[in-house]
Amino acid sequence: MLVAFWVTTSALGTVVCCILYATQLQWSKRQNLPPGPPRVPLLGNIHQLPQSYQYKFFVQWAERYGDVVYAEFFTRSTIVVSSVKAACDLMEKRSAKFSERPRFVRIREMIGWTGNIGWRPYDDTWKRQRRWFQQLLISASALKSHRPLQEHEVRRLLYDVVQHPADFISHIKRYAASLILEIGYGHTVTSVEGDEFIQLVEAGIHEVFGGSGAGSALVDFFPTLKYIPAWLPGAGFKRAALMAKEAIAATEDIPYKSVKDAMAAGVAKPCFTTAMIQDCLKKGALTFEDEDDIKGTAATLYAGGTDPIVTTITVFVLAMVQHPDVFRKAQEEVIQVVGEERLPEFSDRTSMPYLENVLREVYRWRPAVPTAAPHMSSEDDVYRGYYIPKGSMIIPNLWAMFHDPEVYQEPETFNPERFSGMNVDRYDDPRRIVFGFGRRACPGRYFADNSVWILAASLLATMDVRKARNARGEEIAASPKFHGGTVIRPEPFVCDIHPRSEKSRELILAGKDIVTAQL
Repeated sequence: MLVAFWVTTSALGTVVCCILYATQLQWSKRQNLPPGPPRVPLLGNIHQLPQSYQYKFFVQWAERYGDVVYAEFFTRSTIVVSSVKAACDLMEKRSAKFSERPRFVRIREMIGWTGNIGWRPYDDTWKRQRRWFQQLLISASALKSHRPLQEHEVRRLLYDVVQHPADFISHIKRYAASLILEIGYGHTVTSVEGDEFIQLVEAGIHEVFGGSGAGSALVDFFPTLKYIPAWLPGAGFKRAALMAKEAIAATEDIPYKSVKDAMAAGVAKPCFTTAMIQDCLKKGALTFEDEDDIKGTAATLYAGGTDPIVTTITVFVLAMVQHPDVFRKAQEEVIQVVGEERLPEFSDRTSMPYLENVLREVYRWRPAVPTAAPHMSSEDDVYRGYYIPKGSMIIPNLWAMFHDPEVYQEPETFNPERFSGMNVDRYDDPRRIVFGFGRRACPGRYFADNSVWILAASLLATMDVRKARNARGEEIAASPKFHGGTVIRPEPFVCDIHPRSEKSRELILAGKDIVTAQL
């Protein structure tokens, strides 16, 4: 009995010591968390966040606590990263530890938007989708194959601007939507307002993001809330999620079914969806998982591609209106390369370094997505001596990176010349990081950048863009407010946009037959 007692006591003592040691170790680690704002029980720091323009609020944290800030949103550990170096150190150099996504309870589990590669965990399905993007959108051969479409759609936009210059923002939207839907589904867009596919997809995306952004809904912090019945008072989020679920299902199913029907009839145009279907058919009949992956991957193109392209081009036009000296200098460079008889081509890009700097400044000055999609740490880590707990949400604050006065003097000033004397490397080129970091960087980044460049160069080659004037001949200032959300965009503004010469008008109108022809 005595021996048994001592054995039991010794075992219990060992267990207690292990628990105390683990507790002490965990407490010691948490003592080494990155600096950050004081937290309150349960809420953490969530009560401090504003409803909008959170990226600017994070800048205040960075100014006070540094470029790596620790906060807690309810019970979730969060690291806000505000420098390019820290972002690259964590999400690129340590990508094995920082390539996961948070759980995204609302978007993935309630709405069921599981096929979107942006929200997927770092799993085999994500790798399969990434392979498709690599083959069909990222590779040099894929990018080259899309150039005729991009040049064709630019001609359409220029023609539309000549016909209806006041609707230039609508023309930009049609340009971006046409590119994505043609590549994704082989679907040709004639107008934004009357296109069934655009209205369908836009409605689905609005239902998803009409409430909370990715990973920021209350249910993302308290997953058990998803089990609350939709009929209960206060369960409006549940009813909204059910509506969004139906909208996203339609967004994925209807365009996909259209392509499948066209393939069965032998009239389908080659596109992203037909290529993925053919890839899966090499192994036999399509499975449910195959179709789910294909639908989600194709829908990702529109959801992730249109808004950033539209916003970047709109900001480019706004910057040219506000800075006529920059516009003239960029225009002179483009005309010197292409002359009066043709439109810019992709082979001209290396001959236009100043335009390259203008676009760098557009990306930096008003990035379409001010905070990149959050990453998550898949294991404990230590960075600069700071403890980063497993499961922490990592928020890259691109706005802070692009408005750091130590890197960019007078960051609120639009100044392309800042890059002329700068050794633009991985850390200094906004174009290289505006699309995200590491394995989670946007798979459409090169296509999007090419789409922005060819349109910017073509506008400069053929159009004059300046401030509009009122009935008294007075200039109307174009200084719109920027809406702060997942994607920031300027409010509609007016400008005077017209062919810069009669030769330019003739060049644009001469392409009418090309514009109306099918590719």
